[in-house]
Amino acid sequence: MNLLANILQTNPHVHVHDDKRAYVDDALRSMVKDGRKMLHVVADFDFTLTMYEKDGMALPSTFGVIESNDYIKLPDGSLLRDKSSELYAKYHPIEIDVQMEVSEKIPYMIEWWHSAHNLFVLSDLNQSVIRDLVHESRMELKKGVREFITELLTSQTPILIFSAGLGDVIQFFFEERIPEFKHNHESSHIVSNFIQYDDQGKVISFSEKLIHSFNKNEHEIHDTPYFQTIANRPNVILLGDTLGDIGMTGGMKNLKQILKIGYLNHSTPEKLEVYKNAYDIVICDDQTFDVPNAILNAI
Repeated sequence: MNLLANILQTNPHVHVHDDKRAYVDDALRSMVKDGRKMLHVVADFDFTLTMYEKDGMALPSTFGVIESNDYIKLPDGSLLRDKSSELYAKYHPIEIDVQMEVSEKIPYMIEWWHSAHNLFVLSDLNQSVIRDLVHESRMELKKGVREFITELLTSQTPILIFSAGLGDVIQFFFEERIPEFKHNHESSHIVSNFIQYDDQGKVISFSEKLIHSFNKNEHEIHDTPYFQTIANRPNVILLGDTLGDIGMTGGMKNLKQILKIGYLNHSTPEKLEVYKNAYDIVICDDQTFDVPNAILNAI
């Protein structure tokens, strides 16, 4: 039994569109034959590498680590949490609407991200508080993610974490959970929204380039040392959980095989059909990295 057939037979929550079955099978065979030296990985962070719920309780995103806090206040005395919730209620339905064209969503996403960033700047946040919030947060990696990333680092297979969330939260989280992962190492890199601090560590602004749900592509790493390490690695495993994540390899040239693996959280039959058209392999409501690990271990 080949790799794809085995994955599908042993994981009933994993789906491949009938029209893509031959392509996925060929891509996996090619990647296995080429080996790790030809491979790099591009992964979203929030709810792709991390769990979206545990024991029936929703877990936070990188923004949520800070926005869910009950004490951070804005100059008018209101809570950052409440203002952030208002933004979420307004913009999140647009973000996840599978019937709306991406081009229609983008202006709303830009508004949302700028508004959220502005709340952080207006608050009394500083770097040490953010570190503490990350340490105390309930954010948790999917089961098997640590092994997945550690295996990539051990075999010197480059991995790019591409997130529309908060890069500082990701970096602080990895420092605790996977200290081997280095932000600007030649084999590991993070592209995200990073916070700028003043000399006292107070939040004063964000990195100039805004990364939101629908503008994630590898153009953002062209001037980094990481980009040179993937120049001769034409096979890529892409891991995401939103429709915007499928563009994360945009800007890469001379790619041979792209395998797009999508996590569909809170799946419905309607969403599944959309995701099967967008991704090559769709993993529904799964808080583990069993399938990516099975593929990586075969390569």
